[in-house]
Amino acid sequence: MTSIDNDPLFTSLCNEKTLQSQKEGFFNEFYQSVAENFTGKSARWLTEVYQKLSTDKERLRLIYEDPVVAYEVQGTLEHVEPVFRAKDAKFSWQRREQALKLLGENKLQQALIMACQAVMRAPDQGVDRYIDKGLTLALALWTRAEVFIRMLDGKRALQDLQLASKCGLPVKQNADYYARVAKCYALSGENGRAEVATKLFHQLSGHNDYALTRLKEDLEDLRVLKQETPSVEVERTLPKLAGEGQSADIVGASTKIKLAGSKEDARGRYVVAAADLGPAEVILTEQAYAACLYTKYLGTHCSACFTRLVAPVACPDCCGVAFCSVACRDKACATYHRFECQYLDLMIGSGMSILCHVALRMVTQAGTPQKVITEGHMLRDTFCAHTEHRDPEDHFKRTLMTAFLLRCLQKAEFFGRRTTEAPEPTEQELEVGAVLLSALQSLQFNAHEVYETRITGEHRFDTAKVQYIGVGIYRGASMFNHECYPGVTRSFLGTSMILHTSRPIPAGAVVPENYGPHFLRQPKQARQRNLRSRYWFKCDCRACTEDWPQMDKLPAKPRLRCPTGDCGNALAYPSKPSQRTVKCSKCKKQINLEANVKMLEASDQLCTTGAEMMADERVDEAIELLKKGITLFAQAAVPPHKPAHIAEESLRSCFADKGNANRY
Repeated sequence: MTSIDNDPLFTSLCNEKTLQSQKEGFFNEFYQSVAENFTGKSARWLTEVYQKLSTDKERLRLIYEDPVVAYEVQGTLEHVEPVFRAKDAKFSWQRREQALKLLGENKLQQALIMACQAVMRAPDQGVDRYIDKGLTLALALWTRAEVFIRMLDGKRALQDLQLASKCGLPVKQNADYYARVAKCYALSGENGRAEVATKLFHQLSGHNDYALTRLKEDLEDLRVLKQETPSVEVERTLPKLAGEGQSADIVGASTKIKLAGSKEDARGRYVVAAADLGPAEVILTEQAYAACLYTKYLGTHCSACFTRLVAPVACPDCCGVAFCSVACRDKACATYHRFECQYLDLMIGSGMSILCHVALRMVTQAGTPQKVITEGHMLRDTFCAHTEHRDPEDHFKRTLMTAFLLRCLQKAEFFGRRTTEAPEPTEQELEVGAVLLSALQSLQFNAHEVYETRITGEHRFDTAKVQYIGVGIYRGASMFNHECYPGVTRSFLGTSMILHTSRPIPAGAVVPENYGPHFLRQPKQARQRNLRSRYWFKCDCRACTEDWPQMDKLPAKPRLRCPTGDCGNALAYPSKPSQRTVKCSKCKKQINLEANVKMLEASDQLCTTGAEMMADERVDEAIELLKKGITLFAQAAVPPHKPAHIAEESLRSCFADKGNANRY
């Protein structure tokens, strides 16, 4: 790293952000209490003792055993205890009453918020029998179901009713229950099932014909209202990969790309085109190996799949996370969340970064220590960590963070019931800790931020804004190298990453991703500084070596390709029609650029028409026009060229609209 790091202070700040998101967290105090021992004879302990150990496992073991640091390390870790927001039946009851009051005032959105809070804070059946006779959760779900019926959302109302039944709501002789079920089916267009539920209501109501007539009138009214209310929910699915099936070498990738290079190569392993690629081809659809939400979105998005919440389902024990469905909740609680549940608030309070949470998730989702150790070998082989270049102080901080996370795993019984309360790890625990420590290093260079498109107005593009909601680690996507002029555009569906090509890429050429610094938005000096300090490499891509200008300084006309075979030369755009016949300085042939000029004009027109389709929200038509425009530009000219780059960015917006896109 020293060979390329010309801004060590900025590098240190970047490293710090990948470990701690909040300086005020108690982890910083933990580190300072240990670092106070680095004085006198121990002033060079980090470089003379700690750094000389060759493996992460040995360094982790050292901090528990070496008297210079062991007392403070173990003394702090002994105080790790569960910290989480528990259920509160009284609070839930209060929110339920507020929801009913707002429902009576026809304030449906506010009523839904209160009902959701009632569901999230309600304890499981029978936990608190002094309030609602232990049925607080069932009654909260019953109330929220009524709100959804009033909002004409039969599907979610039915889910709540079914869940309320499982949580103890008496339904066998409950006529009102079947009346609501009938309304749900009527709203969902399942008239046969609505009729069955109506008959059950009639039977359980003592064959009350007046009540039956009223219910049938209500059902008809709901059907009419539903027909008059257009549905805004769109079913989204992952697109099909280009090519023939899935790559055997790259997780989630198309057969039209392949790996090149090696670990010994200066560029490492990287992705190249196995066949000619056109714009808008799907070359990767990959589910995250592990992904975590940013703390601020734990209450608004599903902790498991990142879906925006409408009817949150709670963890049975804590109020710190929410899920979009019972299926997501059960899957999470059977794997990672059962180990994180009671310690999540403690970890957030430590000030640790989201990358630390992702590192922990890589362990907890495995379920068993042995599986963590087995997969750890694969992860080390896949993700670069640059341990040999890391500053000893920064590495030591990551080792301390590992010790804290390992202690949380011990207390959560990830390793089973321990025979001692002492924090010193067993050999197996040290192995798992080494996997954690490796992840805390490699995630800095390999993690991806997951985003959603937030639409705040009527127009789906004019009011759209990218909002980062979490971070994921992707084995296949991590193989793509960076260029400041990327060849792919990234979008997400849930926690799955989708990579589309954004421009033509010939077979054998590198398929580059972009790690953040894009030539259109940052000048070369800023890009180089960011890449050196955040990712520890010097970028030598075409945009950097030729020092391309930013968007607002791009020239009016691009350079044109020499039309002679494989010449590949770029020629200045002729300012006059009479100058379109020139001699190529590379192939030495007399050439005419008339066809190139006309293709460029056609390309610009296609891109403009594509933008007009986006303005009309005709997304699929826009994509087709933009694809043709970008392809034609690549045949006629070479970048940079403003209309072509705007078209590439427009493609990204179109694909993002088909992924995590939500109206607010």
